[in-house]
Amino acid sequence: MDFLFVPGASPEESLGRTIFSQRPNTTLVTLSAATNHVAGLLAKLGAGPPITLPIGDLLFVAHGLEIGEYYVPLSGTIPSPADFEAAVDAGSSNAIRINARLVTPSGGGTPSTITVRLRGCNIGKARPFVQKFQAALTPTGGALNVTAPLHFDEIHHIHGGWVEYLAHKFSLYQKKPFLTPAGKPDRDGLLAAFDAAGLTYLDGTAIPKDAWKDWVPNDIHPAIRRWKQSFDIDVDLNPAVNGQTTVTVHREYRYERQRFTWDWSAPNPGNHQAQLDLLKQSLPQGTYRGKNLYDPAYPWPLYQRYGFANLDDYVNNLDWNVTYDGRTLHYVAYQYQYTVMLPITDPPAPPAKPALKFYNYFPKAAATGPAVLKLDETNGDLFLNL
Repeated sequence: MDFLFVPGASPEESLGRTIFSQRPNTTLVTLSAATNHVAGLLAKLGAGPPITLPIGDLLFVAHGLEIGEYYVPLSGTIPSPADFEAAVDAGSSNAIRINARLVTPSGGGTPSTITVRLRGCNIGKARPFVQKFQAALTPTGGALNVTAPLHFDEIHHIHGGWVEYLAHKFSLYQKKPFLTPAGKPDRDGLLAAFDAAGLTYLDGTAIPKDAWKDWVPNDIHPAIRRWKQSFDIDVDLNPAVNGQTTVTVHREYRYERQRFTWDWSAPNPGNHQAQLDLLKQSLPQGTYRGKNLYDPAYPWPLYQRYGFANLDDYVNNLDWNVTYDGRTLHYVAYQYQYTVMLPITDPPAPPAKPALKFYNYFPKAAATGPAVLKLDETNGDLFLNL
């Protein structure tokens, strides 16, 4: 028997709890508020009610970010979101290590190798985090597999149930927002930048230049409350589910702004370039959240999590505003992210009608048909497999 754990309470996580409970051979585990964490899950599996040993796979459902944040609490002292540092701490303290008894047959014998299946958008792109999470869970003397999606992991309601599918993340990361010389949103500039980026569909097909016009709305800088805009898109299903060969799912446009800050107590070197030079020098020396996260020698430096190759890349490709209060330099910069989320379909491009290439269907009830599982977690283009 596989076990499902969804500790969050957001609408998306609540939906995940509902639909993945319909996965064959899967039992949802719910915990009290005091034990609603990974360590609590493992404790409950070890304490009862009686379960057949060895246990099957573990399925976690939570929000995920490619910067290595996964919104599950690991223990009572390691809260959500779990990140690289939290996974390291959990590993060194054995806070979430799976008891070997859970993966050993009741009568004894060789421990089985189970798979921990992470569900959460793009979390598979954060390989260093997933590796540490895997290491923290692995039973002493045993082995453990982990899968994690490399794309958006989306759910959409259709007649009789829900369809789960993966979606492309086409993103531009900008030092400054797209604005005209008059200070107005520059949609044409954004469209040209998407085209110039040379982005492709999963199968390597080039994205036609005019396609961006259909996916990027006129309001490229919406209010914060509308940072994520959803649009319907019709796709085919093969095989059909509950008699449906065509269903409506969604695509999205997202506009986000990531803030970066740094404070350093030192004399003001004066001109802006000298201030930036000091920033480069001070980042490896200072601490962030109590650790030297900007030190190039750190196992997974913070700037790498945001897509910067090194410290020079990080400092040079952000527009830093620097103020000085007589004792401390305060650095602030923003990274502007423009994203088109598009379902992965086959064939990907018009005029052919798109069909979901990889999907799962979870029925509301037996009357709406069996589950259809076409989302291949062994496919290295779709999931990280460790």
